Amino acid sequence: VLIDWSRVEPVKGQYNWHYVDHWVNGSTARGLKVLGLIAYSPTWARTPGSYFSAPPVNPADYADFVTAVVQRYGDRIKDWEIWNEPNLPLFFGFTTNRAAVYTGLLKAAYPAIKAIQPDSTVVAAGLSRAAGDDAPTKFLAGMYANGARKFFDATAMHPYVFPGGIAEDGDNGWSDLVRVHDLMTVNGDGDKKVWMTELGASTCAPQAQGVSQDEQARQILQVLAGVAGTGWSGPAFIFAVRDTDTTKRDDLVSNFGALLTSDWKPKFTAAVLAR
Repeated sequence: VLIDWSRVEPVKGQYNWHYVDHWVNGSTARGLKVLGLIAYSPTWARTPGSYFSAPPVNPADYADFVTAVVQRYGDRIKDWEIWNEPNLPLFFGFTTNRAAVYTGLLKAAYPAIKAIQPDSTVVAAGLSRAAGDDAPTKFLAGMYANGARKFFDATAMHPYVFPGGIAEDGDNGWSDLVRVHDLMTVNGDGDKKVWMTELGASTCAPQAQGVSQDEQARQILQVLAGVAGTGWSGPAFIFAVRDTDTTKRDDLVSNFGALLTSDWKPKFTAAVLAR
């Protein structure tokens, strides 16, 4: 569940929990365990004119919001993910020196959560597959260099392998995953779990990097089987349940549903996972 700081606290000190209550209560009422993903600064907390995903100017403001979140939902949620894909410029407000800035958020959030909920699991943000300076290994190395090690209980990855699949050569989500865990081991964190907080494939048109429904199911099962065999995988989350708009065949993001099309027709993965 995304707990969007910008929506919940659009004015400092004034909270609107309505949509989060709805999602959290609806999930827990159905026996689902919730991972709370806390991200995205309101305009009052970030640099004027910055993109919506920019981190706050003052990490203490984020820690204050995290404290309010855990106080409200700590009886229903014990697992917390700190931000989403900060290794990508788009999801960290095109901030420079992102690993250092992100580590500052971790250092603020971790003690705030543990002060209220010592038995919680604080998960460092899921990192996206990327190349060059945005690669997960480079970002994680930067976190360690800035003292992040004692401020997360697990880390997270988004091991997408579409369109070519798990065996594709080069930088894909699977090879990123193995390299990240190797880096954790070198830094003394080999016993920490890696949570797969997004995985899947889009069934948009091939020219937009989409795959068939059969191939989507195959890739999801490959990644799930692969991480299950590692011994260091935490929970794995398939993104997403349902397409947002199946009619948009050339739009990558609209076709990630693994179980349902946008008009509620079952996709092939639904039958495979039901076996």
